[in-house]
Amino acid sequence: MSEPTGRPPALDERLLSVAVELTRLGRRVDELGGTVNALVTELRGHAADGIPDGAAVGAAAGPAEASRPSADASEPSVPPRVSRHYTTDPVATLWTPRSSVSSSPAGGPWGPPSPGVALGPHPGFQYAAPIGPRRPSLVERLRSRLSGPALLAVTGAAVTLLGVVLLLVLAASRGWFSPPGRVAAGALLGVVLVGLGMRLHRRPEARTGALALVGTGVTALYLTVAAATALYGLLPAVAGLLAALVVAAGGVALADRWRSQALAVGSVVGAALLAPFVADGPGPLLVALVVVLQAAAVPPVVRRGWGVLAATAASAPALYGLVGPYAEPLVPAIAAAVAALVVGLVPTLLLDRPGTRPAPLALAWVVAAAPLPLLALATRTGPWPGAGLALLAAVALLALAIPGGRAAVRLTALVAGSVALLVATVVAFDGGTLDAVLLGEGVVVLVAAAVLRSRPGLLVGGGFALIGYLGALAGALPDPTSVPALPVPFRGLVLAVLVLAAGVVALVAAGRTGLIRADARTAVLWVPLALVALHGATTTVVTAALLVAPDRTGFLAGHALVTVSWTVAALVLLARGITRPALRAAGAVLVAAAVGKLVLFDLLALDGLARVAAFLGAGLVLLAAGHRYARLVARGTGDGAGDGTGDQERREE
Repeated sequence: MSEPTGRPPALDERLLSVAVELTRLGRRVDELGGTVNALVTELRGHAADGIPDGAAVGAAAGPAEASRPSADASEPSVPPRVSRHYTTDPVATLWTPRSSVSSSPAGGPWGPPSPGVALGPHPGFQYAAPIGPRRPSLVERLRSRLSGPALLAVTGAAVTLLGVVLLLVLAASRGWFSPPGRVAAGALLGVVLVGLGMRLHRRPEARTGALALVGTGVTALYLTVAAATALYGLLPAVAGLLAALVVAAGGVALADRWRSQALAVGSVVGAALLAPFVADGPGPLLVALVVVLQAAAVPPVVRRGWGVLAATAASAPALYGLVGPYAEPLVPAIAAAVAALVVGLVPTLLLDRPGTRPAPLALAWVVAAAPLPLLALATRTGPWPGAGLALLAAVALLALAIPGGRAAVRLTALVAGSVALLVATVVAFDGGTLDAVLLGEGVVVLVAAAVLRSRPGLLVGGGFALIGYLGALAGALPDPTSVPALPVPFRGLVLAVLVLAAGVVALVAAGRTGLIRADARTAVLWVPLALVALHGATTTVVTAALLVAPDRTGFLAGHALVTVSWTVAALVLLARGITRPALRAAGAVLVAAAVGKLVLFDLLALDGLARVAAFLGAGLVLLAAGHRYARLVARGTGDGAGDGTGDQERREE
């Protein structure tokens, strides 16, 4: 029996109902906080395991709903246990996945959710989207790898290798020990370092030092074999190269097994940098030794797609092949250079396909570096042997440029093959013959580019033609403005015809590839080509006339024909330029040039019948051109222009 409170019974009942509602509200708030914390914990755990966010939300909602007490319970409920991952950070606590979540329509904002409905935030709240980890930059990766123990390990490896070089070289110069003793000491040191590194690699915390020890040991063994072959002569060249290949392949295979590109790159770099000190200076044997390193790196490059290793291994043969002197006999030097070309291009053929991991820039560098020893050797031998070597490199590279691989690799192969072909041409020919051959090669490549609609081919052919044209201007191309003191050789006519052909074919190829159009926007490209073609045509006509009559008569007749031909070309351009302003402007300029030539050159330089023929021919052609052009303009602007009749008539004309 309750004691009297002195308050009206209705007021007590109202206070009691408010207390009950506050109790229920507090219980709901506690339950909601526990549910949110449990959801966050489950979401973080499942996200770490790779489970989709939606599945994590559903899995977390089930236990929370099952453990929810009844809303009608009269006893005060105990708040659920808070997760040990609970944090007061609002972003971390209220983080939810991107999937849309709706509140339960069954229980209202505080009621229990319907079965199968996932818990989530209120639609009105906006939460920060999860931000993925930022990829570290190259400088940050290098700093992390070369900091602390790694830097000490690299420094120790470098110092140890310098000690090995001093043991092999300084001992030879001072007469310490016998050559077999020095080689045995170097080999023993390399074996001990490799064995110790393999033993330490079993412990995860010691793997940095293990990689440094193994890399140092492999490099020491390689340098010992190189010294025994090149410095002491204890091994024949072939046997020494095979032994070096076995050592390098073993070290790179161990790096492949441990999946450590750093170990492979470190071994190759150390051996390549120190090889000149134990290989008795630069030469074919040094190139062969570093080609052995590149060959040993081919299997892991193909298997793992290690582009850095491929680019690093290709750099040493290119460098030593460029700077190394070559003396008789040439067979070892040719063998080393050809081996560098083959070893450089074979992995590129295997890796230049879709789905492979090496970066295109790394493969492009391998392609560019592969022919350098062969091209350097080609410039140091006789004309025809050197041209053959350079032509071999050109054929191999141009075959690699066939469509089907990566664009960067194909473009690099095309440029390198073109350079090799240029080297072969320069080595084999000289003087006016060289200019004619370069122009001929340019015309052939330009024709192929026009047929295939290839812009890279257009650039290559244009480069060859430009080099030949500049050389012809400076040498054997006849001057059409003066009478030569001696009869013009037939080679001058050939050069003039090739210049004309190069200019015309370049215009056609550029038009077919879409590089130039008959408008003013591309005039900066087609106007120089047209001028080159015009120069070639003028020189061809004058040179042909001089070959027929090698005196002033032939010179005058040739220039009369040139003036008439310029006027005819202007008529063609004007006729084609009815609907093309750029061609119409070019025709008008050519008409002005023809008239200027008549007044400024033909009137003064020509005499007799040649002057009369030039003026009469040019005048009659201009009259015919004016009449014809007026008819074409009238048809283009007449009544049929609007309904297409004028266009049909122009096509018939």
